[in-house]
Amino acid sequence: MKVLHICNDYSYSKVYKNLYQELDNHGIEQIIYHPLRKESNKGKNSFEFKTQNSKLIYSSFLLKTYHRILFRVKIRILFKDIKENIDIQSVDVTYATTLFSDGAIAYQLKKKFGIPYVVAVRSTDVNFFLRYRPDLIPLMQGILQNASKIIFISKGLRDLFYNHPKIKEIVYRHRENTIVIPNGIENLWLENLYVNRVQNHAQNLLFVGRFDTNKNVENVIKALVYLKADYPNVRLNLVGGGGDKEQLVHDLIVRHKDWISYLGYIYDKVELLHIYRQNNYFIMPSIFETFGLVYIEALSQGLPVLYTKNQGIDGIFSERIGIGTSPDIEALVHNLRELLDKDNFDLSSIDFDSYNWCNIAVDYVDIFEEAIKGC
Repeated sequence: MKVLHICNDYSYSKVYKNLYQELDNHGIEQIIYHPLRKESNKGKNSFEFKTQNSKLIYSSFLLKTYHRILFRVKIRILFKDIKENIDIQSVDVTYATTLFSDGAIAYQLKKKFGIPYVVAVRSTDVNFFLRYRPDLIPLMQGILQNASKIIFISKGLRDLFYNHPKIKEIVYRHRENTIVIPNGIENLWLENLYVNRVQNHAQNLLFVGRFDTNKNVENVIKALVYLKADYPNVRLNLVGGGGDKEQLVHDLIVRHKDWISYLGYIYDKVELLHIYRQNNYFIMPSIFETFGLVYIEALSQGLPVLYTKNQGIDGIFSERIGIGTSPDIEALVHNLRELLDKDNFDLSSIDFDSYNWCNIAVDYVDIFEEAIKGC
């Protein structure tokens, strides 16, 4: 089996590398095609393949900002680039890691060469393309209709997609062809589960992520300011940085330095694991979230989580793993209060094997084989 991965975001997330590396461990021959936006992205998330003839191929040109607007032009030139640089006839199945940007190319390969494809739907597809590019909805219908399988990273994202007011009446018939496969976490977390921790009455809250509008840490701080009089022992520990709200967040840290601690960027996973264990709750009410590996990392270390309804991990667990919230300040005040007052969370029953990349890779292999047989 030879799989062609079309992955616009390969250099921006280790999620893809982790999956492809595990598929390589299973002996799957792969070509990763990564359209470049910056020359400096070359080499990011690359790894040495074990399987013969597998390789990472970059686009022969850099995508420009205007390609975000001229979407059809982008797809046309990327399709041409793939034809000129990859032996298409040797490919058995294509995996498009996003519905629009990657799925449109996989769709063209299917129409031109008859290669079956599997497509994933991610947060950007729902929260950007459906919102700002309704002109692409007919193309989206074609991509979904011709896909061998449609993968969602979470149940919440699938529900959000199929209930979207712009498309819910025209795409629902494809829902039976969908499957939910979560992202995995690194073995360090799985080998050091800490879900049976002894609970105490400390109220240490942890945030790990970028200081940007989407991750919503500014509103978290403002909500906690409202709650501080009722919860004087609350402390907030922040890991990460960067983003469009970085300066504002740092100003808030200085203003409330008696109960907010900034720990900076933590790249050492062992150190980060110990930081999780030193806290009692994990807080990240993102406005948009495809999945959010940090939620699973936090749960693996026994931290109940505050997450956003209809985003990320919402709907994945039957266990009571935390509190879902809307991302606005009023909702955060209410749901942070509920999180701090509750003590009946159940993390010990979570099946963390579902987040093992080895097991996830097996699921993908089965889907690829099914797509090849069905073409």
